[in-house]
Amino acid sequence: MSSASIVRDSRTLIQSNLLLSVPTKWWPQLGFGLEAFALRPFQSAGSNARSVVANTNTAASKMLRLLGNQKLAVQLGAVFDQLNLIRPGSFVNIDHSDLDGLTALVGAIQTRRGRAIPCMVETTYAHCIPADSDQPRWQRLRQDMLFCRQAQSFTGHTIDALQNLHDRLGFWPKLVFDRGFGNESIIEHLNAEGAIFYIRLKAEHYVECDGRRTKIEQLPAEDATIQLFGMSLRIVRSPHSRRAKQPWYILTNDFGSNRNKVVKIYYHRFEIEEAFKDTKHLFELQRLSFTRPTSLKIVLWLVFLGIALLYVVTEPDKQPSQQTRTDNSKKRISWVRRAYEQFQRELTSCRGLTGLTPRAGYWGQV
Repeated sequence: MSSASIVRDSRTLIQSNLLLSVPTKWWPQLGFGLEAFALRPFQSAGSNARSVVANTNTAASKMLRLLGNQKLAVQLGAVFDQLNLIRPGSFVNIDHSDLDGLTALVGAIQTRRGRAIPCMVETTYAHCIPADSDQPRWQRLRQDMLFCRQAQSFTGHTIDALQNLHDRLGFWPKLVFDRGFGNESIIEHLNAEGAIFYIRLKAEHYVECDGRRTKIEQLPAEDATIQLFGMSLRIVRSPHSRRAKQPWYILTNDFGSNRNKVVKIYYHRFEIEEAFKDTKHLFELQRLSFTRPTSLKIVLWLVFLGIALLYVVTEPDKQPSQQTRTDNSKKRISWVRRAYEQFQRELTSCRGLTGLTPRAGYWGQV
């Protein structure tokens, strides 16, 4: 679609798809949240709220109600699903992102266009919070983290988040992980559930092959069937590359794809890291400093919904490569940045993203 239609088509999708996926009573909150946080650089929760609602007290009240709505936080995944971006054959990259004492577990759909589209968000307290800090905020975060861990471990949170993704969708997409997820509990759960996964392991990791316990890096074959945690799995070693200091060792239960395809699937895992960089730079997410996981989850979902809208309305998959004319890969412009810049150019002459802002009088008294 042309840049002249980005705001119009985003507004249409919001009104005809996204808003209709939540109860009517939440329409004002979701509309306000999209206006305040989607496709808008983050200054602070209060500042972003005041950019939409002029009255300071009203803005603060709306912001507090929105960021404290736990039921809406759970529902935002279903809101995303109205865009029909994730399918049973989709590859979803999974990774953690630490944000000032809290951690977001994010799933993002591979696009093969350099940037993944976030489609899952679950938040909790960071895995490690220093005990020796004299700052009240960090002391409170640590107390809350320890209380939270009594009820659920960090790994347990990850497993529940992945299971919630399946329950939300009704199927398992194919999951791609970095080295931090080679946990016995995670692997056992996914394998038992029939979820296809690809997890990079460290070269020093031990597995059993042909009845012998050996390090992965010492496996003679580039593609080997091994035993790990009592399960028959597969280790694929990537080809040698001048860019990589050592090959990737990819653990998977996918026995149907050839070695080159498995390596290519894992190669596109890096799209989630590039997506994190774009969101932090374009939307100033390094400013996020919440003490409640629910508040972080809602703001991230709203930002990610904005990115998904950009993808749907600009259709980068159907366009020729939109890169700058240079051989320098560091100067290439991602589809996220290009679409966001087009959106901002058009927005200067439009009323707003949703067309449903309270200040426009559409909602009446909200």
